Amino acid sequence: MPQPPSPPPSPIVILHYPGASSAAAKGLHEMLDFANQLRQRDGMEALPVMIACAEAVPDTLARAVILPPAFGNRDYLDPDPVLVGWLQALPRQTIVASACAGAFYLGAAGLLDGRRATTHWALEARLRTGFPAAQVDAGEILIRDGRVITAGGLLSWVDLALELIAQLSTLAIMREVGRYFVADTGRREQRYYRAFRPPMEHGDKAIEKAQRIMEQGFSTPLRISTLAADVALSPRTFLRRFERATDLTPTTYLQHLRIQAAQAMLEDGPKTIGEIAHLVGYENTNAFRKVFQRLTGLPPSQYRARLRR
Repeated sequence: MPQPPSPPPSPIVILHYPGASSAAAKGLHEMLDFANQLRQRDGMEALPVMIACAEAVPDTLARAVILPPAFGNRDYLDPDPVLVGWLQALPRQTIVASACAGAFYLGAAGLLDGRRATTHWALEARLRTGFPAAQVDAGEILIRDGRVITAGGLLSWVDLALELIAQLSTLAIMREVGRYFVADTGRREQRYYRAFRPPMEHGDKAIEKAQRIMEQGFSTPLRISTLAADVALSPRTFLRRFERATDLTPTTYLQHLRIQAAQAMLEDGPKTIGEIAHLVGYENTNAFRKVFQRLTGLPPSQYRARLRR
C-alpha cells in the first residue's frame, strides 16, 4: 500500500512590515534560495521561502520568521498590534529573527524579554528604554539567544541570512553561500562602525553645558572639580546628575569623545598612532591603545587597515 505523501516543510517567512527595506527582503530571499539549491544538490529537501506582507501574514506553521531592517519611516516605533499578536502566537519551536529596527517588533511581542539582543547602534538607547527586560548590546552585529536571533545595522541582514543558513542547513553550505555572495562568514562586531552620539535632550541644562565644554576641550586634561565649578555644581552633585543624564561617567564620556576623534584621524589621515594618541589627549600611547580597543573592538592599527580606503 503506497505511503501518503509527507507534508511539505514549514516555510521561512520574511515579513515585509510597513517601512521594511524591500532590498533587504529580496536579498534575504535570494540568499536563502541559493542555499536551497545547495541543499538539493546535497540530497536535502528545499526549505520554502516566502515574503509576506504584514496585512496578510500566513496561517501556516513557520520554520523561521524574519523581520528585515526598516528603511524610510519609523513605523517600527509603533508596531502593528495585529502583527505583534501574530508573533506572540508563534510556536516555541519557530525561530524568530530580526535585523536593525525589526527588533522593535520582537520587543513589542515580548520575545526579547530576558534575552540578549542587538539592533542598529543608533537605535540602542531607544530599544533599551522601550524594552527594559531585554539585555541590549549594540556592540555586537549578531546575537543568538535560544530561538531568537537579532542582527545590528541596515546591512546586517547578510549576517542574519548566513546564521539562519548555518542553523537550518550546514556550516559547509553557509560558507559556500558566503563565498558565492562574497560575504564575510566570520564573526564581526558592530562596534567597529558605531559613532558616539551622546544624549543632548535630557533637559539638564547644567550637564548640557558641561558636555559642550568637554566636546571643545576633550584633548586637554579635564578635572571633575573644574567642570563642576564651570556649571555651578558641587563635584558630588555634578557626578550624580551627569551619569543620570548621559548614562556614562564623565571619565567614560571623555574617553568616547577622544576615541571618536582618533577614529576619524585613523580613517582619513597619515598621522602615526603615537601622534594621534597625543592629539586626542593621551600622554601614554599604550593607554590609548587599550582604551581604543576596549571601545571599538579593534587595536588602532587593525582599525586603520579595516576601515581606511
